[in-house]
Amino acid sequence: MKNNRQNFIDLIIHLLDLEEQIENTKIHMTSNEYFTLYRAFQIIDEQNTNQITPEAISKLTSKPTQQCILLIEYYSEFKDNKLSFANFMNLCLPRSKPQLRAQLTQKLQKTIGSPEEQELIKEHLSILIANEIYFLQQIKQYPIEIEGLLEYPFKQKDLNQLISDFGYKINTEAIWKRLDFDQNGIVTYEDMKKLFREQEQQIDVNEQDKDQLRNKDIKLGWINNKSCPYHSYTKQFRMSIQNFQEFEKQKSILRQNEWKQIRSFLYLIKEHSQIYQQIDQLLEKLNKYDTLKLFELLSINDRLEFQHLQNKIQEIVGQEFLLDYSDVEQLMNFFGGQSYEEFKCSLECSKIFERKQPINMNVLKMLFIKLILLLQLSRYLKQQYKKKALIQNKDLLNEFGEFSQSNVLLMARKAKVELSLDEVNGFFKGEEVLEVRNVMSFLK
Repeated sequence: MKNNRQNFIDLIIHLLDLEEQIENTKIHMTSNEYFTLYRAFQIIDEQNTNQITPEAISKLTSKPTQQCILLIEYYSEFKDNKLSFANFMNLCLPRSKPQLRAQLTQKLQKTIGSPEEQELIKEHLSILIANEIYFLQQIKQYPIEIEGLLEYPFKQKDLNQLISDFGYKINTEAIWKRLDFDQNGIVTYEDMKKLFREQEQQIDVNEQDKDQLRNKDIKLGWINNKSCPYHSYTKQFRMSIQNFQEFEKQKSILRQNEWKQIRSFLYLIKEHSQIYQQIDQLLEKLNKYDTLKLFELLSINDRLEFQHLQNKIQEIVGQEFLLDYSDVEQLMNFFGGQSYEEFKCSLECSKIFERKQPINMNVLKMLFIKLILLLQLSRYLKQQYKKKALIQNKDLLNEFGEFSQSNVLLMARKAKVELSLDEVNGFFKGEEVLEVRNVMSFLK
């Protein structure tokens, strides 16, 4: 075990400079005033398929396709060898600059800059992805047995303590943000399994058993006599103790999983309070236009129909921003239904304008693109939450009792998650209590 931990520490030290270089490339690239996430996505997705393939990455970086698959497998939650826009955001956004991350998710594509500027962004993108691939190759080259490496879940202070035990003094901030894939302050066994390939144990079990028997014969003597009643009794006693310890261990793991689910859910609330705030600001701008005229623009036969809505939104945002089925489905859910009354309710926000302006199609294009990107971000966060927390029923919500603002704040305090009253109020949209069915609907 000590050798395995030593190998783990050595690998971290080996990769530390590379991780810092990757983070600096992200910051430098995304700080460019002409950089936007969608424009960077389009640089790789030249065919406008709304997804990135290994072949497209290979063309950008001149890396073999098999190496590019390694990158996609790490960032994609699906085994389809494709990166979605949400996955690409996770690849590009700096982990150490939350304010810059927030700015980039709100930034719209207003101007693409000069060809020289775009070429510079493309070059940074190529360097970033090439370094990411090299990072993952290094981990693949030096496999680590993660079982028993640390007590899961662990925090950054636990990692620092392990490194300190081996006599090293290094800043783990950059590598910690890599290990903490979902940025929730703890690293679980699943987080580690995502990054490190487990080492295959090659142990001759029969030889090990023989060695144990030889040791028992020497040390235990007469107790190994199977006809001795004391032997059978002590064997049963030891077995019952083992079962009890296993039960306690399983109970402890189960409780840890429950708190893991609660923490994940609280972080999801925190993220969505910011998304809802941005959507509310966006709705304020949409409310400058006559709601009925907007509905007439998007509807057919006084109803919002899926196919017609897809065609109209695609026409508004242009062919450079291709919609997929999930985007339109989320828009339909966002608008609340098919009737004008449901559409009108969905556009309600904190600020209402009495005087309405004529619809400006250029502004409307920007607003719809931003709305779609925010809904994509929401969908991605929920997918990550479900993957990490494995929630498929109401058991989690039962932990909260009544799903109220005060109970959520209380749980956040117990789980040691920083969640402010404003953030909780933003998620609850001003309501004091949410019905369980509404919360379950939100998680879908």
